[in-house]
Amino acid sequence: MAIKDLRSFIKVLEDRNELIRISESLSVDLEVAALLRELMYRGGPAVIIERIREGTLPIIGNLFGKWDRVILAMEGNDPETAVSKLVDLLNLRIPQGFIDSLKSLNELRRFSQYFPRSVGDGPVKEMEWDLIDLTRIPAIRQWIHEPARFITFGITFVKYGNYRNFGYYRLQVIGRDKFVMHWQPWRRSAMYGELNERPEVAIVFGPDPITMLMAGVSIPHPLDKLLVTGVLRDEGIELVRGSTIDVEYPANAELVIEGELTGEYVREGPFGDHVGVYSIAKEYPVVKVKAIYSRRDPVIPVTVTGKPVLEDGNIIRFGTKVVKSPLKLLLPELVDLEIPPEGLGFVIIVSIRKRYPGHARRIMTALWGLVPVLGKVVIIVDDDINVRDWGQVMYAVATHVNPSRDILIIDNYPVEELDPSTPIPNLGSKVGIDATRKLPEEYGGKEYPMDVTIPSDVADRVRKIVDSIMGKSEN
Repeated sequence: MAIKDLRSFIKVLEDRNELIRISESLSVDLEVAALLRELMYRGGPAVIIERIREGTLPIIGNLFGKWDRVILAMEGNDPETAVSKLVDLLNLRIPQGFIDSLKSLNELRRFSQYFPRSVGDGPVKEMEWDLIDLTRIPAIRQWIHEPARFITFGITFVKYGNYRNFGYYRLQVIGRDKFVMHWQPWRRSAMYGELNERPEVAIVFGPDPITMLMAGVSIPHPLDKLLVTGVLRDEGIELVRGSTIDVEYPANAELVIEGELTGEYVREGPFGDHVGVYSIAKEYPVVKVKAIYSRRDPVIPVTVTGKPVLEDGNIIRFGTKVVKSPLKLLLPELVDLEIPPEGLGFVIIVSIRKRYPGHARRIMTALWGLVPVLGKVVIIVDDDINVRDWGQVMYAVATHVNPSRDILIIDNYPVEELDPSTPIPNLGSKVGIDATRKLPEEYGGKEYPMDVTIPSDVADRVRKIVDSIMGKSEN
């Protein structure tokens, strides 16, 4: 069974000596962020900060600052292997006869455990706050030029018709009952919100850890992120409907803010972002809080930003593993995929089994079409290149790239607003680098030069001799 909630995960972390508690009083103004960043950079434990100088609820931070804790959240399972069950579900074929119909029915029953389930009530609604007061939520100010406190690890749930989505968007607190929603126009949640006549949101804090990880993963419309999350958890998420809004959210969470977009737009930012610079100040929609519910003694997750690699680096690594199998379903020639945490989603390296001229360019454009703002730089290599070995990737770029032929630049394309390299927010350019070996059609009709190789029997014999030599030298 999956770890059902944040409290269960806290117990797991404590049992593994992966979590400490701090009783020293800290301020949400600069101090909390500085502490969490230092812990993340130094590979430290998760931490519960019990006393906040401003009197907010307790904070839990650095939950996923080490990959080991991501695997603990997955109960030892590799995300890439776990999500492969989703591919089986998406591959269900239309039955051709009675026997096939029975098989398909059995398959659907087996997969039904992954679907989200509505429940009447849950721990997140143990208490209704008599007084709506966002100052009790541990929003933080991380950097000296930020104008206010920001909620950094609240998960926004939104729906449009039968479609649902959830993800992380920073929230600038502008009053006891109002905050600014920083969702960029290309975001799936922003699309759902803008299409709704009465846009409503639920801001959820501290559901189970896999749901928290999945909130940082981009899943293209119309695939249901809740279904993907259920597959990874090996059971569907229990959802409770909002009391003041028509949005469902995890029943096992620590706290939820129910709110409605007012139609107003106000200036938000600047914010010291994960790119390591201040993002621009810009107008974003205002949300008015309608109700707050929580457990009796909630603890609130907080994350921080700054130059990589921080906690979001492991969320990127988790997301890379999650999206790989579904991408292979769409692009069968894809062999492997790497989104280096240091690259912040701006750099993607892909290996493919190349079959025809222009194949690498097709993969580039397919990736940009699926998630437009990711992959400012896409590097395509052959299937014998290890995409996680930067040395091999650089060798492929050095030996197989003729710039005038193998570099594709697309201008005036949607980009990540947080990318400081482009002066126009949300609009920039893409570059694709074809570092594959060239087919004759791409090489002036000539055969591409052969790689140097030695016979396998010679390589094996020499390897054994060298192993013996190295063993002796180490002794």
